[in-house]
Amino acid sequence: MILIDPDAEALEAMAGHIRQAEPQAEIRTFASREDLTRWLEAGGAAGEHRPRLRVQTFGNFEVFYDGRPVHFSRSRTKELFAYLIDRRGAGSTMGELTSVLWEGRPDTDSVRSQLRSLITDLRTTLRRLGEEAIIIKQRDMIAVDPNRVDCDYYRCLAGDPAAVNAFRGEYMSNYSWAETTLGALEQRT
Repeated sequence: MILIDPDAEALEAMAGHIRQAEPQAEIRTFASREDLTRWLEAGGAAGEHRPRLRVQTFGNFEVFYDGRPVHFSRSRTKELFAYLIDRRGAGSTMGELTSVLWEGRPDTDSVRSQLRSLITDLRTTLRRLGEEAIIIKQRDMIAVDPNRVDCDYYRCLAGDPAAVNAFRGEYMSNYSWAETTLGALEQRT
């Protein structure tokens, strides 16, 4: 709910009455229409909840937290995260991940153990950033919550003009498995 009134005291009193009647109500108060307009131009409520983790998929895959590059202790951990981002929230099984990350190698206990280590490493990296909720892990499935990341690929699919214009024919160039998504993106744009 948006309330506009130049009298700040009256505005807060009105907001207090509304909160008392409806504790779950989201209320924004503005002293003028100009203040409301500035808030909306800055992204409004969406701007306030913009994820702090930004993922770049156009070109090489890169991850940033508050504008700083995120360091992954293993290159395969970064590739695991890239693959989960590519899946856009769809779950991946351990078998699928081993066939993608260890292309051509048989699915052995050793490979499964390495995969579990990568998942632990990814979760630890994100936990240090306070972003562990990005990973959704169930028994034999792992995924990302796409609503918790700011991703150029996701914004492009949603029709964001800036993201569409940022696509220059390169998508996660450092991973061969990304060519399928690249083909779909080229057809779409």
